[in-house]
Amino acid sequence: MVFTKILLATDGSDNASRAADAAISLAQGLSLPSITIIHIVTDPPSESRMVQVKFDVHSLLEDESRKITSGTLARCDAAGIAYTLKVAIGDPAQEILAHVQKDRTDLVVIGSRGLGTLKGVLMGSVSQKIAHLAPCPVLIVK
Repeated sequence: MVFTKILLATDGSDNASRAADAAISLAQGLSLPSITIIHIVTDPPSESRMVQVKFDVHSLLEDESRKITSGTLARCDAAGIAYTLKVAIGDPAQEILAHVQKDRTDLVVIGSRGLGTLKGVLMGSVSQKIAHLAPCPVLIVK
């Protein structure tokens, strides 16, 4: 299988940082010119923040996402890998899967999440949901 469209799902955590390194290495190894990075905001912005940005939700989400993913974006720049940053608000697994379908992603790279056993049993992690439901291979990085 040839991967041409890699989607890196990130939340700015340590595991997501390791997943970013893996996605960048894969992109370099496959001589891909770019990857797509997706960050999902789970909590809606406060009303006061919305007023400050004149209700330009996408701009607000993108600014917040750029702050949270700044380390990953800087590593892409340093490695010479171009990227497209996608942002959304909602349930991370649902939003990532929707993007995978829409963009016809070949490979999702995502960090594993260290949920406690009880919480993991009750909710399941985002990476587990993606692995079970994605129509393409998923690389979960610990």
